[in-house]
Amino acid sequence: MNKKIISALVLSGLLLVCLLVVHFTFNIVLAKEETAVASEASPNVSNIAAQPENPSGSNIGSYNCRYGTAGFTSQQLAWLPTLKTGWHVTFYATTPYTGEGEHVGIIRVSQDRNGSVYLPTYTTTPALTNAELGAVVSASPGKLWLVGNEPDVADVQDDTYPSMYARIYHDVYEFIKQRDPSAQVGVAGLSMATPGRLQYLDIVWDTYLSLYGTPMPVDVWNIHVYILSEYNPTGTQGDGKLALGTDPALAKNSPYLPLPYSQQCPLDNVYCRAEHDDVDIFIEQMVAMRQWMKDHGQRDKPLILSEFGLLYPYVEENGGCFLSDEFGNCFTPTRVNNYLYDTMQWLEAASSLDLGYPADDHRLVQQWLWFSLYVDAEVSGGSSNLLKDNYLSFVGGDINGMSEVGMFYQQQIASYELYANLFAVEAMPTVENIQAPASTVDAEISVEFFNNGNQAITDPFTVSFYKDANLTQLIDSVTINPTVNGCARLGYVASVTWPSLSSGTHHFWVKLDSANVISEDVESDNVVSGVVLVDPENIYLPFTRR
Repeated sequence: MNKKIISALVLSGLLLVCLLVVHFTFNIVLAKEETAVASEASPNVSNIAAQPENPSGSNIGSYNCRYGTAGFTSQQLAWLPTLKTGWHVTFYATTPYTGEGEHVGIIRVSQDRNGSVYLPTYTTTPALTNAELGAVVSASPGKLWLVGNEPDVADVQDDTYPSMYARIYHDVYEFIKQRDPSAQVGVAGLSMATPGRLQYLDIVWDTYLSLYGTPMPVDVWNIHVYILSEYNPTGTQGDGKLALGTDPALAKNSPYLPLPYSQQCPLDNVYCRAEHDDVDIFIEQMVAMRQWMKDHGQRDKPLILSEFGLLYPYVEENGGCFLSDEFGNCFTPTRVNNYLYDTMQWLEAASSLDLGYPADDHRLVQQWLWFSLYVDAEVSGGSSNLLKDNYLSFVGGDINGMSEVGMFYQQQIASYELYANLFAVEAMPTVENIQAPASTVDAEISVEFFNNGNQAITDPFTVSFYKDANLTQLIDSVTINPTVNGCARLGYVASVTWPSLSSGTHHFWVKLDSANVISEDVESDNVVSGVVLVDPENIYLPFTRR
């Protein structure tokens, strides 16, 4: 295809027909692959102090929980052990492969329609019944569930107005939590974090508060980051479409005549294809999402990036490529690898005392996921594929079945040393205003902690409670047996009973891994202190941090 034809596509708006295929037709891919995806649930797990263990997979302690990828079939997911990605999605609530790493379930949603008319009803897959989603949730305790996939995108993704999404999220959240209080529930990843998409989130947030009288309960915030035009000033859709229910004035526009591309692409309200791999714009979107979270009182929640990569295809044609950007440059493996490297360098290092997640050493992003293991280059992009076109010719996991991008991604993951790090957040009082007997009272004292390393802890360790700052007068200890996941997405609680407390003030200290059996990146953040106040009538348990 020559440059004149490509330019015509940009100006005519026909991208909606020929290039939205690039990304926003996952439903087509999923329909084609669906018969190959088994509907088996993840195995049951045990809990610690009502907190979940790893919900699926084996050898999770050997993999980096920061890095993930997406796949559609068991044949594709067979490469997970080779990549050693710590988590994956399949765009379904279940996974066809439970061998390695964590599977994050996606419950697909859509607002019902009669032709072009949106109805006040919705559909979820699986359905909100005991026989469907209920059975899956019960079989996978402690799992992370994402409610929808790009509901902001009409027709080809989950196609739901923001006011309806607020209702759907409420219903799905309540359905899951009633059956598994240890489960985590997160919002759908919107396709981008542009001003228009953040307005979509504003409407969801405000609608939820208006309907239910309480802020939206979100365990894990989630976003996708792509750099795609949303609107064309001529009134047509951009490559990524206008977010449903949002103001077109906020949209990132496609380039248009009469200005040349060199003058339009630098404009703040324009996204050119040449900017599809612009790392500064990627960072801008990620920071904007964290700022949105802070503005809505959600800074103390984890943020995951459940999709990113390059979506425009790289298909060689007549000595060039089927599709190039406005300046004639193709989306080659080298270009993809450069973007992969630069974004992941930023994700590894990005932190902020103002915006970051405190439990994860103020990191901006806790986990990220590259799209994808494999999609058909002429259906949904393909330039970022981690597997070769003929990967089915190789035994699953054979490194020779990986693409140039896949080899580079594997090298990036392997370049970061695995480590664990226990982080004591606070000594938590769990009993308040209990009538004390005349002489003494027993009090339950607890500590909340996270593992903000990139590696799960699978070996048992001890948490000890002491009466003195020197940690010599033991109150009691408890052994932590289950897996403690990394990336600070899950909090854990350990508790003991402090017996026979008399009236007065009683200070205590807690040390994680008191026997020092876990090799940690930092040891200085394992201790925290609290205080118990007892009077003849009541017991009070305020807490302090050290």
